[in-house]
Amino acid sequence: MEVTVQLFADALKGGIDAVRSCYGDYYCAPGLVSYAVDPAAAEEGFLSSAGLASSDAMQVSAYGNGERVVLVSRFDNLGKGASGAAIQNMNIALGCDEATGLVTS
Repeated sequence: MEVTVQLFADALKGGIDAVRSCYGDYYCAPGLVSYAVDPAAAEEGFLSSAGLASSDAMQVSAYGNGERVVLVSRFDNLGKGASGAAIQNMNIALGCDEATGLVTS
């Protein structure tokens, strides 16, 4: 599944570069959510919604120019959906690693 949010670049302080920097800084550590600089480049120019099939991971990326910015998150809604989120939240509540019992690749 791919979810997109479209924004006007002038509504963002710093535009697309600031968004990419923020994503890169925040999601730099290994975990269930990662920042993909350009996942389409690794997939021959096509961003496949099935790229994370059978995984509990989520990948976020940002595309755009001086006028528009598109934020993209992709995930397997069967894995990262309610059941995967429930396990992740239980792990956090119990003080375990949040990825325990989840497929992250």
